[in-house]
Amino acid sequence: MRRRVGRAGKLRGLSGERVTSVDVARRVGVSQSTVSLVFSGKAAGRISARTEAAVREAAAELGYRPNAAARALKTGAARTIVLVVPDITNPFFGGLLRGAQTAARAAGYAVALIDTDNDRDWGAASAEALHAGPADGLLLFEVDPPKWAAGSEPIVVIESESRGHPSVRLDAEGGTKAAVDHLLALGHRKIGHVASVHDLPTFRLRRRTVDRMLGGPPPRVRSNFALDEARAAMLELLDAHPELTAVFCDDDVLGAGAYLAARERGLRIPDDLSIVGFGGLDIGRVLDPPLTTVAADSAELGRVAFEMLAALLAGRRPRSRVMHVELVVRGSSAPPR
Repeated sequence: MRRRVGRAGKLRGLSGERVTSVDVARRVGVSQSTVSLVFSGKAAGRISARTEAAVREAAAELGYRPNAAARALKTGAARTIVLVVPDITNPFFGGLLRGAQTAARAAGYAVALIDTDNDRDWGAASAEALHAGPADGLLLFEVDPPKWAAGSEPIVVIESESRGHPSVRLDAEGGTKAAVDHLLALGHRKIGHVASVHDLPTFRLRRRTVDRMLGGPPPRVRSNFALDEARAAMLELLDAHPELTAVFCDDDVLGAGAYLAARERGLRIPDDLSIVGFGGLDIGRVLDPPLTTVAADSAELGRVAFEMLAALLAGRRPRSRVMHVELVVRGSSAPPR
């Protein structure tokens, strides 16, 4: 039997109304309670993985979406988690949100987003307010957990450190080492560093790794993750140190700003100046030449962070994790002339 499509293009059930859990149950041949178990996150150990997969497949085909508001009224649980990020305009956080959101949706959770605009105090205050209200748990990117939060609170910190709370972060040391090793192997000895202006654990690790590998602090400037600011910082670095043949940037946005500054000074990339970024953002692939970068999977970082939070919500204690990153060599790095 064909199902009708409503005015908004959404698939309708057998009755012509909005698709419900009853429609999904009928499609699979299971009870409505089985569908409810799947989308309440309580299927583990109660129904088979095969049945759960069939329910989710049928729901996707029918366009079924659980009614989170109704479920919250019925159960008293909001089933909402909060993701706090410093700057949603940075493309890295779009991937992080998508990864966390996809994993959360599969488990029956909604994701509320807070953009702190790089104000950590505001982020902590906002997260605390939401956690005191409808939120079941927190994913905090570079934001400290509220002072009252004990280790038993459902909180996962991302790209940061917090005693008592599980964390997940990128391998900043390994990625930075790979980037600097690459430049050294090409023959560069006059290497600069465009560093983040934010004094956070991940950037401290990158800075210390650069210093260790180069035998001390190299010529360095700091910048926010904005093209114009990165360009200005790179111009300052080039004017103060015209002998530089390569530069490592803490982020691909900083790398893009370095491109602008190099061209403004008449430098060709990579003939006159090699540039290496960090992040693996799409912007790096469209630069000319494409940017050599330390690629990180932000969506995977978000997915793992949510799964750790889901484990906490289920009463388990996940281990902290360090996520793999990989150097991707493209056209922006070459031996010095």
